[in-house]
Amino acid sequence: MLNQDASVRREHTRWVRWLIFWTALGLAFTAQVFLAGRRLGQPSDTWGQAIRMSLPDWYVWGLFALLIARLKQRVAIDAITWGYNFAFHVAASLLVALAHVAVSVPVQMLLQLVAGEPRHVSTYFVSNFATLYLWNVVVYWGILAGVHARDYRRDLREHRLRSAELEARLLELHATAAAEEPAVRRHPERLLVADNGRSFFVRTVDVHWFEAARNYVRVHAGDRVHILRTTLVSLEGRLDPERFRRISRSAVVNLDRVREVQPWFHGDAVVILETGARLPLSRRFRANLLGAPVS
Repeated sequence: MLNQDASVRREHTRWVRWLIFWTALGLAFTAQVFLAGRRLGQPSDTWGQAIRMSLPDWYVWGLFALLIARLKQRVAIDAITWGYNFAFHVAASLLVALAHVAVSVPVQMLLQLVAGEPRHVSTYFVSNFATLYLWNVVVYWGILAGVHARDYRRDLREHRLRSAELEARLLELHATAAAEEPAVRRHPERLLVADNGRSFFVRTVDVHWFEAARNYVRVHAGDRVHILRTTLVSLEGRLDPERFRRISRSAVVNLDRVREVQPWFHGDAVVILETGARLPLSRRFRANLLGAPVS
């Protein structure tokens, strides 16, 4: 019962927001119609007449927006099916624009009849049909763009939530697997990295070197760079020391990826990797890599 009441309240709130939005939009265009009439020397158009001429049209568009949203869900414009779906919405915009005129004219005539005004709405629509029809096509695409933006924002939010949940689950599984492995297998063979909003595993054997970036670590694997949510000190304690060695305060290299070590000035050296990357080897960490100072 409580769930049903909550659902009814949400539905009521949704329709109230719908009414407020289209009323505000209609009043904005009503003001434009009224001021344009004054500017063009049509003082006979009162504020009430401007409201009756403009506001009902936007309520009709509010109803048609529900149809456009449904069409967008059925025929979404994406990179794969762009050509066909775009053509579909071009045809739909022409039909909906015509349907809006077909609905608006009787509504305007009914309001005019109730208000007892002498102005012939049908004549007005016939005289301005081309302009109104093209405007309706533009409104269709404006609503379609708004629906697309809303759906994109919603999908992006859901994608981020799913990515966070997946990352947390993968970390949990990784920690559980590490705890169950024997002591000799405690060094991770895979690392969970982030790249452009995605999370996936990278094998440690494919990593060329790690680079400190404050509270993160940049993982250099070939020509790709990923982000690892940890510090270099913490990561170094987990890596296999037989394979990975610290060469400076900000770098840990994979020994299997080191091609050459060249001496430099003042006891420093340069580590050259297979990719051609040149990393400084400081005197403090020279023995860590070479085992003993080079005379």
